Amino acid sequence: MSLSDAGPFDRRSLRERCIAYLRDQIVSGALKPGERVKEVQLSEELGVSRGTLREALRPIEAEGLLVNNGKGRMRVRSLNAREIAEVFEVRTVLEILAASKLAESPRRAEFAALLEEKVRLLDRPGLSFGERIEFDLGFHALLCELTESRTLSTSWNQLISQIRMMIIAAGPDRASGRMRCEDHLPIVEAIRSGDVTAVRETLTHHMGDFADRYVGDVLAEGAGQADARRSDAGRSDAGRSDAGRSDVGRASAHAS
Repeated sequence: MSLSDAGPFDRRSLRERCIAYLRDQIVSGALKPGERVKEVQLSEELGVSRGTLREALRPIEAEGLLVNNGKGRMRVRSLNAREIAEVFEVRTVLEILAASKLAESPRRAEFAALLEEKVRLLDRPGLSFGERIEFDLGFHALLCELTESRTLSTSWNQLISQIRMMIIAAGPDRASGRMRCEDHLPIVEAIRSGDVTAVRETLTHHMGDFADRYVGDVLAEGAGQADARRSDAGRSDAGRSDAGRSDVGRASAHAS
């Protein structure tokens, strides 16, 4: 494909189209976590210069979807089980703090209404995987923003690229069902009630459940890869054994 062949109504610059294409490749899983970005191959496929491609890679790196190995080579970000668990641990503390502040506020009904309006976006029919991710993250970001605590919001935003990548790595088949409106409404209702204990318990359960699922994805994938390596090793050993028996057989036949 060539990004230069955009339709007459696509007024985005070549760089903007390149950014959108690369982001979509990562979100869709076409570029997988841990995979190296092959600049020469990509620039040829897209019909753009390597300079334009590199300009497009920078904002995606800034979003945390790509990481630089220090030698100018980019790869798609990946997270291990420990990193995911740590992100959820910190995120849980931040969001409990945010939701508790909202529940204690005399404006809690107003805040709950705004959060419910935001999370209802997840009920829209025909959402793409990327749209679902952004609506889900938007709800949690708003939870922190409504506190008007710059430090709290900044701390949460520092986690957003890692959160986004763990969702992308899980893929649409698994992750889409984890980003549903009904899973977030209990948080809204706990804030509306003004019951800080209910807020704490609801968010602890919400975050713990999803942490287990995302950590489980990584552990299951690692186990699957280990099984595949053992299977490959077994076939290789069997091949060498068969070759050895064949050599012995030929030697015996020759001697007789």
